[in-house]
Amino acid sequence: MLKENFKPLRKTQKRPEMRSRFSKPSFLLMALFVLILLPVLFYSFVGLATESEKASKSDQTTQPAPPVEFIQPIEFSHKSHVDKSEIPCEFCHIYARRSISSGVPPMASCFGCHRNNIIPGSDEKQRKAIKKLLEFQQNGKAIPWKKIHDMPDFVHFSHKRHVQAGFDCTECHGEIREHEVLSGETMITDLSMGWCMKCHRERRQTIDGKIAGPIRETRGGKIIEQAAAKQPDGTLPGPTDCYDCHK
Repeated sequence: MLKENFKPLRKTQKRPEMRSRFSKPSFLLMALFVLILLPVLFYSFVGLATESEKASKSDQTTQPAPPVEFIQPIEFSHKSHVDKSEIPCEFCHIYARRSISSGVPPMASCFGCHRNNIIPGSDEKQRKAIKKLLEFQQNGKAIPWKKIHDMPDFVHFSHKRHVQAGFDCTECHGEIREHEVLSGETMITDLSMGWCMKCHRERRQTIDGKIAGPIRETRGGKIIEQAAAKQPDGTLPGPTDCYDCHK
């Protein structure tokens, strides 16, 4: 009687429809799809749309962009000052020997020579430039010169180290005394890393510890052709460690 009434407990089985519709592996895959693949697809479509827009604009542009012109506030002539007046570079760029930057000439340096509007031998163009200079001085404003020869911010270049080693300004800036207006086109070097490294590895010849080169009347001035040059007595290599230029 008891055996007939006693039935062992059986494990209840879940009906198929009661099981979770999302198993753990499939849920993780869908989560990865949403978090990773969808953003990738979205930005891919955005990038394609942007590129197509740029391409359509470039097709419409037939003329290249004009080069940037460095129009200075005053028509300053290096040829007139360096070649004709034989003014050394360091008279205006007073920090070249003792600082990283060569410096821009202060108003006092300009005004010391151009105290009057009339300068002996000056033409009408020079008179107008001097008049503008006096206007800046009377208004108490510095001349907003535009920098032409410039290095990137991630490059550490020291004028002091190169000038004190005996390099002349023309090594990088070219024969500035031959040009009325300086620009990127008058620059004889590209100031690239390859050009700098080539110079550093050449082991320049030296005389008494200074770079041997043509003797000039002034720094950046005319070359004295008949000067008795000494024989080099050594060499000077430049540093090639990355830290020297990328501090």
